[in-house]
Parts: sequence; C-alpha cells; structure tokens
Amino acid sequence: MLHVLFAAALFTMSQVLSAPFVGDLTGSPDGTAIAFTANERGLHNIYFASGTAGAKRITAYSSDDGQVVGSLAIVAGGRAVVYVRGEGTNRRSEYPNPLSLPVPPKQTIWIVPVSGSRPVRIGEGNSPVPSPKGDRVVWLLHGQPFSAALHIQGNASRVGKPARLFSIRGSLSDPVFSPDGSRLAFTNSRGDHGFIAIYHFATQRLSYAAPYFASDFAPAWSADGKQIAFVRTPGTLEDEDPYVHYVKEPWSIWVADADGNNGRQIWQADRGMGSEFYGTDSAAQLFWSRDGRIAFPWEKDGWRHLYSVSSQGGAPELLTPGAFEVENATVAPDHSQLVFSSNQNDIDRRHIWSSGFQGGAPSQLTSGPDSQWAPVALPGMVAYVDAGYKNPPTVYALHGGRALAVGGPAVPPEFPANDLVEPELVAFRAPDGLLIHAQLFVPKDGQAKHCAIIFDHGGSRRQMLPGFHYLEFYSDLYESNQYYANRGCVVLSINYRSGIMYGHDFREAKNYGAEGGSEYQDVLGGASYLQSRADVDPSRIGIYGLSYGGYLTALGLARNSDIFKAGVDMAGVHNWATTRDADYGRAVGTAAERKIAEDSSPISAIDTWRSPVFISQGDDDRNVEFSQGVDLATRLRAKGVEVVEMVFPNETHENLRFAHMLQLYDASATWLLQKLK
Repeated sequence: MLHVLFAAALFTMSQVLSAPFVGDLTGSPDGTAIAFTANERGLHNIYFASGTAGAKRITAYSSDDGQVVGSLAIVAGGRAVVYVRGEGTNRRSEYPNPLSLPVPPKQTIWIVPVSGSRPVRIGEGNSPVPSPKGDRVVWLLHGQPFSAALHIQGNASRVGKPARLFSIRGSLSDPVFSPDGSRLAFTNSRGDHGFIAIYHFATQRLSYAAPYFASDFAPAWSADGKQIAFVRTPGTLEDEDPYVHYVKEPWSIWVADADGNNGRQIWQADRGMGSEFYGTDSAAQLFWSRDGRIAFPWEKDGWRHLYSVSSQGGAPELLTPGAFEVENATVAPDHSQLVFSSNQNDIDRRHIWSSGFQGGAPSQLTSGPDSQWAPVALPGMVAYVDAGYKNPPTVYALHGGRALAVGGPAVPPEFPANDLVEPELVAFRAPDGLLIHAQLFVPKDGQAKHCAIIFDHGGSRRQMLPGFHYLEFYSDLYESNQYYANRGCVVLSINYRSGIMYGHDFREAKNYGAEGGSEYQDVLGGASYLQSRADVDPSRIGIYGLSYGGYLTALGLARNSDIFKAGVDMAGVHNWATTRDADYGRAVGTAAERKIAEDSSPISAIDTWRSPVFISQGDDDRNVEFSQGVDLATRLRAKGVEVVEMVFPNETHENLRFAHMLQLYDASATWLLQKLK
C-alpha cells in the first residue's frame, strides 16, 4: 500500500501567535447578557452580547501598549460595562510601564455603554462592582473603598465625582453587594488575621461578621440577602515559616445575619485530608441555593469536589463524586443549580457539567475532543469558552441542546490552523514509578529522525491541555510548541508532579520544589521517553520553559548537560532559598532547610553546567525577582558557559506587550533550533 505524506507548510512565529484570545467571560446580574475580553495581537477590547445575538465590540483600543482590559462587570439592565484597564502595582507601588513612557500609566476604572460610544473614566483603582440598581459603582484603590454615582441614559454615561466610601484598617478585597444593594461586604485582610467587613449605606457604618482570631474571606450573600456566609481559616503564626508544614485547626464555613450579628459555624472540615482550604479558580467560593443550602469546594477524598450543606448546619452532601476535580463553578440566576467545569471522564481536558444542590448524578452539558471552560449560567442557557488543538478560544452559548457560536474577534487568515499538529496524549513513568501525563507534538514532515524538546509549564499549579489554554500566556506557549513541531522538533509538554487536576497527592507531591525538587524526576522520565522513540535523535534534545518551567529548564541544564544540549530559561527561579527570603521579606528557614532548598536549585549544580542557554526576563517581574536572572547569568559568564541574554526594561513576568512577547519567542526559538539542528 502506498502511503503519501503531506508535510505541513512552514509558518512563522508571528503567524501562529496571531490567534485572538478571549477571556474574562461574565454575565449580567439578570442573566440576559454576557461580555468578554479579546486580545488581538496586543489590542485589548471588550465584546458584548445580549442573549444569543451576535457579540459586538464595544471598545476601540488600537495600540499594543500593554494596557490589559479585565475585571468586567455588566451594569444592571445590560446598559453598560464597567472594567479595569492596566495592571496593578509591584511591591514598590510602581505601575508597569512596558512602553517606558516618561509618565507611567495608572490602573484605572472605566465604563462604556453597550452601544459602543466612548468609554468614560471613573477613577484610579481596581475591583469595580456596580450596585444591583446600577446607580453607583464601588471599587478599590490601595485596598481602600471608593464610590461614584452612575447615570446611564441611552448612548451616554455620566459618572459622579469619585469619593472615598470609608476608611478602614488593613486592606480590602472581594467587594460583594447584597441583593438589594443596601449593604456591601468585603474581605478585610489585616496581615496575620482577617475579617468580613460589612458597610451599611443607610447608616454609613461598618460592622464585622463574627470577628475572631482567624482569617475570614469569600463573603457570599444568601439569595434573599438576609444572611451572609464566609470561609474561616486559621490565622498566621508569629514565626510562620514556608519550610514548615503546620498542623492547624481545619477550615470552616460560618453564617451570620446581614448586619454581621449572630455569627455561627455551620460546618467544619474533618482533620486530615481536606483540612486545609483548597478553593476553585472561581471568583466566588460559596454558592447559595434558593432554599438555603450552601455549596462549597472540599478535598475530603483527595479530589477537589463540590459539596453542599444546609445553612442551619448538618452533614454535607457530595455533589460531584469520582476521580476528577472541579475547576470553576457558578450558580444559576434563580439559584436552582450549579454549573461547573471539570475533568470528569477526561482527565486532560475540561467540560461543562451541572448539578443540583441536593445530590444526584451531575449532568454533562459539553463533551468532545475540545475543552470547554468558564461557564456562565443564563436563563435557559449556558455560555462558555470552547477551544481545541487548532481552534482558538471562542465563546459559545448552549441553548436548547445546541451550541451556538456567540461571535467575537475573527481569526486572521494568516493563522495556520490547518498546519498545526494534533497533540497526542501520552503517559510515562518517572524514575520513582509515578505516572506522568504529557502531550506529544510530532512533526508532519515525514522525516525519520527529529530533534526533540521538553517543555515545562509554569506554575507549578497548572495543567497544560492538548490544545489552547484558558490562561492567555499558556495559550501563547502552546502556540510556541506548535512552532517547534512545525520546524521539525518533537515536543513533549509535561504535566509534572505538583501540578493540578490529578488529585491532592499529585499536587502536594513529597519533596517537590524547595523541599527536594522531586518533580525533576518527571523531566528525566520525559527525556528517557523521548530517547526511546525511534523518531527522535537522542543527541539533539533541548528544554525550555517560563517561570517554574524556567526553573526546571535551568535545573536540567545544570544537572544534565549530557542530556539537554541547549535550553531557553524565561524568568526562572534559580535559588529557592533567596526566592523565599524575598517572598517573606526576611531570611527564613534553618541552615539545614536552606541547604535543602539550595540543593534543589540550579545554582547548586552550576559546576556541571556546560550547555548553552538563552536567558530572558523583564526587570519589573512581579513573580520572580530579577536578581535571580542577574545572579545566574553572572555566574555562567564567569564559567565561560555560552549565555544569550534578552532583557526587557519595565516589562513584567510574561511581557505585557505583544511585540515584546513575539520578539522573545521568535528569537529564543530561532536560537534553540539552531543549537539542536
């Protein structure tokens, strides 16, 4: 039989990164409209759709200036969208300035009518929340609350003069209006403890829900607004240390009256598995039913599931049984059911499910080879984002059993969808026997032997998907993997231990990170898997990654230059001991603990590092101290190791400007391919 091989056409990094990314999908308070953001090669804008009508763009930002758009909130009646433009400050209270402007831009709140007329600036800050009546908006600036009146008439929006709502000790987050708009609840962090603060508009006074020697957060109003629930976790010890695993009181759920009085514990987690709170990726963690039950995430059986309990207390009901995890959850507008995304029956993807509050088998709403995430429950339908291996993220609405594309940014004609390879889901054993999941990208070039690359994702609390991702820069890195495959390298994207969605024991693997770097075994297992493949040249294996992936890349080059011939380390951690010192603002750990942390770091094996490396980082990195890159590059240059450096002044961890990201990915891929070919 004659087999004809159709090689994929070569594409550029610019072409594969051209796909638009949609995110921040949100619904209106009455559930009749949705809004979402779109990034089209650095142009960040907002799209709006009412019901199943096609989405329309309602902002017109046209510059790749690094000013992201997010935190969308639709004003009551679907008349306008409030949003944030720009990122927040770093530890030195500096706003990012990726364009290196003489006056850095600030993070600001805006409102835009859905008619698409010009946005109106509300003020500086973040976390905007419109009132249920749509007559005011509240937001935060430096952890303090501000407010302004809203006047929306037809195509015009007017904003009253911003004013500080009240002053409070500590820092506020998670503002949530009561259903009638008469009260506003916040998480009030005060360092080693935290309260649920409630502001009463009529009396202009503050109250606190059952204040305690603990850390309270995640306030959630009951459907009738008469009660408020929240999560309580233990406070912080005076000598708390990241190297120590403390045994504390299990977390609990509390309920108080709307004014904060009569606070009472209605449920507490068991000791042992699940005693530490592990929330979903949703903004809300607690969900009220219309008949007074509260749904919540719990890891009792080693998997993050949804449970529910009566607001009067009692035994919890498991809503999502099985060996899988719930990632995002929301509640229907009438509080009759929950809608959530999980990896049930498909551990390497996401699909949408629904469940009642009383138990019973969940109903699967979406399925197939693509992933679906970010569900928004609307009357009679569910909106969500869908993406596959060659289909970029797109908003859909499930209505009457049919999935309808809502619309949004067009995929540019240069995006090489038909030349992408479909990743294969593979698994292999690490040297200690642990089963590791991965995605394999095999070139379509028909060649007998290929170079190979291991890709390590960031996080480490992440899971790569066999397609586009729900986090933007993970989608960018997925496209980068496709580029390497298109240029003739087999790529293995590893979901190494300490990542998510494979259960508690996998996520909390023994001796990972600063406690021993045990996840490096998974990198070695992946290298052995590649070396065993007939289509891989074992003498031409490289490695790359960003953030935590940069850490594993540097660790591979330091410990095993015999395996990894070259690597790209983007914003990686190189010394766990000094990283933790920076996080805590003081030297932490005993001498023995610090020694283990350093031995788990690339810096400990610098003497055996021989392979060339491409190092890159923005010097306004808010995740990894820039000093980590300075230290490593200085040491390697002194040793005579080939180091190619690309530094972005005033850029952050992932690069805010599309032009900077493209420059980095294109240059580093060109360099790595030259080394491996």
